[in-house]
Amino acid sequence: MDVAVAGVGIAGAFALRGLSKSLEVVGIDKREKLGYPVECGEIIPTKKEMKALLPNLDDCSLFDIPKRFESNLTKQVHFVLPNGKTFEIDFEFHVVRRDEMIQTVAEESGHKIMLKRRIKDFRDGKLILEDGEIGAEVYVASDGPNSKIAKAMGMPRPEISPAKQYVMKGVESDEDVVYMYIGKKISPGAYAWIIPKGNGVANVGIGFRPGYADKGDTIVKALDYFVREYPYSSPFLKNAEIVSEIGAVVPVDRPLESAVKMNVLFAGDAASMVISHTGGGIPTAMVAGNAAARTINGFFEGENDLQFYDSLWKKYLYQPLMNAYFLKNLWDKFSDSDKRISRILSFATNSDMEKILRCRIPWKVRLISHLTPILQRVV
Repeated sequence: MDVAVAGVGIAGAFALRGLSKSLEVVGIDKREKLGYPVECGEIIPTKKEMKALLPNLDDCSLFDIPKRFESNLTKQVHFVLPNGKTFEIDFEFHVVRRDEMIQTVAEESGHKIMLKRRIKDFRDGKLILEDGEIGAEVYVASDGPNSKIAKAMGMPRPEISPAKQYVMKGVESDEDVVYMYIGKKISPGAYAWIIPKGNGVANVGIGFRPGYADKGDTIVKALDYFVREYPYSSPFLKNAEIVSEIGAVVPVDRPLESAVKMNVLFAGDAASMVISHTGGGIPTAMVAGNAAARTINGFFEGENDLQFYDSLWKKYLYQPLMNAYFLKNLWDKFSDSDKRISRILSFATNSDMEKILRCRIPWKVRLISHLTPILQRVV
């Protein structure tokens, strides 16, 4: 093949979408059905929000999300502290049917797709599958945070956070609002969420970093407490029923310094291209997959080398991702104490929280970063 796309999630689907139809391309995925099971909150900021999030993106038309993929359009984010204080932020999200989006985008690319093919290794320039090998001139490694290709090529392994999510029906929250909660008991080192899909259905889940949890706490216990007992979420969920559940892992690390190694381009979770302080990975994966395709098309047309991919994704994504990593690292220094987090964030305003959500660093946050050793002792 000219190109093999290893892993057809969001990054892989958008790589297939952008690759020239003149190329011999194959997409390979371990699933029987693309995009299923859904392993995320299924939210994408609207085009207006993406222009603010990624100001160096040349073309935001990628985020003209077709209505056929949308289950809801939310207008606000409510960010709830452990003491119940709530920041209400105007921020629009598409809540999408991620599985349908991946399936449609990949299939409409016109390229060949091989399902139920699990990648075991990457050796001697070939993908080693359970039932054979695939060779290509160029590879897109979009095979997730536990990338077999990254491991085989000795790439740095990112820090990952386990996450667990229910799809629930009978949820009684405001369907115009995405709810984000912090608290050591419900989501140590991360945050919990209620994301309304419409008609009383919502994605309800938590991140859970074991190193920040109290002894004996588990992700199952934490999610159950969030659903059944936590005072700021359980009233929305008291009559809700679990429809399905899924566990996943999310990179919460800085992106790879170089996402090109030999003839392999790493994209999405496989390159830790995730907004690490929120765990958001769909929009960055869309951009990365599209940038990989643009690079590969130019490579086969003799217009650029594969290293061009690094300049593209860094132009679009690097600074927002590094801002997110800075915010996540600062957060980690205080997340061992709900009382401390609540006290520090009592100085924040809605404007500060809006900037943080949009991967910007308010001056108060920069000041806190310089005063961290003092604040850890006295707050």
